[in-house]
Amino acid sequence: MDHRTKGFTLIELLVTLAVFLILITLAVPAFTRSVQSNKADTEVGDLQRALNYARLEAIDRGLTTRVRPTAGGSVWTGELSVYDGTGNPANVLRVVPAMSSGATLTLTSGVTAIDFNNLGGLAAPSTAVVISYVLGAQSRTLNVCLNGRILLGGSCG
Repeated sequence: MDHRTKGFTLIELLVTLAVFLILITLAVPAFTRSVQSNKADTEVGDLQRALNYARLEAIDRGLTTRVRPTAGGSVWTGELSVYDGTGNPANVLRVVPAMSSGATLTLTSGVTAIDFNNLGGLAAPSTAVVISYVLGAQSRTLNVCLNGRILLGGSCG
């Protein structure tokens, strides 16, 4: 008479656990990169939409519109605002939420605001603006050309 019990041996359980841990170890870094990539795409997309919105409002209203940090200064990773006219805080058209912690946003040196004229071109500064976004290993570049076009990657050339 055979009295074996049914189930798994300790060695079978340990081998299964080892394979599972190896798979998890490989999957976590890829998942982290994927999350960072999605966050980078979202935040740069929000910024690009805000710039396009400011440009289209300038054309539609026939006035200069301005995009700048809500708090003023040169901290572009915080909340950004789109203003009509000369940038009076009472005339806020749209607010862009702050970037995630750990993200850095650098603009062409000395740029504290981006102004679009009534034709949709860049009124200030007088040169194309390069915006570089970095979050962990993810990086994106936005170019605001003199004619007002906002390009993700590429150059105004």
